[in-house]
Amino acid sequence: MTDQRPAAEPTGKKPVRRGDIQGLRALAVGLVVVAHAGVPGVDGGFVGVDVFFVLSGFLITGLLLKEGERTGRVSIAGFYARRARRILPAATVVLLAVLAWAAWQESVTRLESIRSDALWSSVFLSNVHFASIGTDYFATGEESPLQHYWSLAVEEQFYVVWPLLVLALLVLRARRRVLFVILLALTLASLAWSVWQTTHSPIEAYFSSFARAHELGVGALLAMAAPALAVLADRARNALVVIGLAMVAVATVTFDATTAFPSWNALLPVLGTAALVAAGCGREARWSQLLGRQPLRYLGDLSFSIYLWHWPVLILGGPHVDGWWGTIGLLALTLGLSSLSYHFVEQPFQTGRVPKLRGMRFLALWPVSLALVLVGAQLATSYGEAELERSRQAAAAYYDEHPDALGRAKASNVEQSLLDALELADSGAPVPPDLDNLDRLGRDIWQRPFKDCYASFPDSDHEVCPAGDDGAERTVVVYGDSHAGMWAPAVAKLGQRAGYRVVPLIKVGCAPYDVTQRNKGTEYPSCPEFREWAEEQIRDLQPEVIVLAHRGLLSVEGETDEEKEEAWRGGVEKTVAELLEVTPRVKVLGDIPTAPEDPRDCLSTADAKLADCVANEEGAEIRSNPITEEATDVAGGDYVDTTSLICQSGRCPLVVGNQVTYRDKAHLTLSWTRLVTRRLGELLDL
Repeated sequence: MTDQRPAAEPTGKKPVRRGDIQGLRALAVGLVVVAHAGVPGVDGGFVGVDVFFVLSGFLITGLLLKEGERTGRVSIAGFYARRARRILPAATVVLLAVLAWAAWQESVTRLESIRSDALWSSVFLSNVHFASIGTDYFATGEESPLQHYWSLAVEEQFYVVWPLLVLALLVLRARRRVLFVILLALTLASLAWSVWQTTHSPIEAYFSSFARAHELGVGALLAMAAPALAVLADRARNALVVIGLAMVAVATVTFDATTAFPSWNALLPVLGTAALVAAGCGREARWSQLLGRQPLRYLGDLSFSIYLWHWPVLILGGPHVDGWWGTIGLLALTLGLSSLSYHFVEQPFQTGRVPKLRGMRFLALWPVSLALVLVGAQLATSYGEAELERSRQAAAAYYDEHPDALGRAKASNVEQSLLDALELADSGAPVPPDLDNLDRLGRDIWQRPFKDCYASFPDSDHEVCPAGDDGAERTVVVYGDSHAGMWAPAVAKLGQRAGYRVVPLIKVGCAPYDVTQRNKGTEYPSCPEFREWAEEQIRDLQPEVIVLAHRGLLSVEGETDEEKEEAWRGGVEKTVAELLEVTPRVKVLGDIPTAPEDPRDCLSTADAKLADCVANEEGAEIRSNPITEEATDVAGGDYVDTTSLICQSGRCPLVVGNQVTYRDKAHLTLSWTRLVTRRLGELLDL
């Protein structure tokens, strides 16, 4: 990934620059960019990162071995001075540029997230950070503009260990064969771990340094085997070029977001790259010389800067352009910024044109880079908060001039309150400065009344916590995933009024129906286990009413939308029919739409209008509603449409009166569900 120049194999001969390596770098960054740009047919372009890893392991190990053979030692300080010179200037400039843009254009909450990402990136631990917060590399929407720094972190973590191991073996006068065997063992161990972790925890595996180390290890093994590879015949070299390109191409066009990765699948682009590198060891094959021609060679020079710039340009620029021409414009901007970055940031440091920076003095770049990012992050936060305060003062002045504009949400007429909110949004009114529950939005959640009375992802049961009228003889069960939990406090309030004991049986991410779901791309065995437990509780409780709720089509297993929808239909029908054997009153709540962005992002954007904070009645959840309704009707249950409790005329305001309606993109606030309790009771006939 880093801008390491092609080096000769460690044979002791005069160094020869390998043009094919630069061409491979151009190929690698090109694959990544076109995949991220959404070009059809190249969903697997993310394997360009794996190409980079192999090249990096090969080049860096070659330099270390050459230094060891020439001097009998490896200068660790010198190694990190060279790394600082090559990666820190451009990487730091991009971090600062992203922070500046975020302060200028993004919401305060989004800025805070980017600020955190920048700080983790500045210490090359962003892969650990993204894994720890559950970032799905392939998910769309709200991607961090610094998410791509994970791969730089993987490299630098690898190079914390690898030079030290080479130095230790040189000190012990170990032969190259010993180093090769040790590296081979570590590479195989990393591969084994990658396979295991991808199966059990794919998000963590994608970002894991140890799950990726075998990719750099393959490159390092190639560097150690370079003298033996130098005797390859031309026919074998040309065959390696064809085979290598074919392997990378197959991975590019056949892999996608559903591919288990890295695991065994990473071997396809990794070994393909290894074949291409091996073809040029000693002398370049005739066909690999094509990779060293212009403009590939120049793009290879720019590859590090292109990699750094392309992702933030696409992510931050995407909302400001439309269609393919807009994307092409962003790619052109990426190329322009990369060229400027290469010539005016990278090259001055690499060619010694920066005054007073020579040799070991480049080590100073490590603390200087960190200090610049820390200062930049603080300045960005201060600017963003000042702009938000200015806009809130302007909003307060608007509502002082229009005192009747912001009516209160009325529990007695929810539908009219929603229509009034939409009318106010259409008038161009700003986001009110003092919303009742904005500052406590993180705590305005359904879990608060129930504490530990629900099952998290690994749990297959939970404590049974009756609510409502705990002394009542009649029972209502609320059964489902977090969307059932979202409505549970309102049902509990209804139970208290109408004389029902309310028992929530809730597991996050697990619909109550007989349908296979996944959890963050992996198997979810605790979900069917929970359903068995919950249905046993229902049989024991013999409730008078069962209320089912769900997040429609969430992570349903299936190759196509049609398969997922049919699985959902069958699961709803089967489960409702089975529960009707317990009680004739089975109520199935329809789902609500997902908001286009986190409400905190919308509401903390300087100069935001209420019209900016309106969701549309669309998406997978809304698509699931007619399927759920039909399946419920076939089984004999009662379907209850809940969209009218948050949407009118196909639109769903995130602010009604002085209330924020959505707690996050997918869940209503506890405050709002309490406000609509009376209307929900009418719909449920409770």
